[in-house]
Amino acid sequence: MFVAELGDKTQIVILTLSAKHGFKRVFLGAAAAFTILNVLAVSIGVLVYELIPETALKYAVSAIFIVFGILALLPRKEKTEEEEEEEEGKLKRRHGPMITAFLLVCLMELGDKTQLSLVALTAKYSQPVFVFAGGTLALWATSLIGALVGTFLGKSIPRVWIHRASGVIFIAFGIINLF
Repeated sequence: MFVAELGDKTQIVILTLSAKHGFKRVFLGAAAAFTILNVLAVSIGVLVYELIPETALKYAVSAIFIVFGILALLPRKEKTEEEEEEEEGKLKRRHGPMITAFLLVCLMELGDKTQLSLVALTAKYSQPVFVFAGGTLALWATSLIGALVGTFLGKSIPRVWIHRASGVIFIAFGIINLF
């Protein structure tokens, strides 16, 4: 979860908002959004675990990880700085930085690979508290990194390499899960 979120669009938005408003309010907004989204993802995972046979879940979870890994490796069209600022500006005019961060994270992460991964992990292991805690702490950590040192990471490591690393890791998790 942690590696997959490094360099993700959400982390870039958190970095941008933090550069303008400081890390505290932006991080708190992002952390609140991830908490709520993860509760939803884990709740759905519990239902899936109860309704779908274990063997089917094993293959479905592996497929999800492999698909996300392949998607992370595919080239993508990056938004220009102007497009990101325009999207961010629309929300900022109506809300402060904490609410803006909360709303942007909710909009960008709903149905994202990390949320779907939490659903899959909860369904596979039937340990919702641990999956929630681990997933939430990982997402909070990436948000904090984005808020505090994201500028350094963005200048030092090209985003394409971060996406490639997360893609390979997701594919590896998918393959390992089959055994």
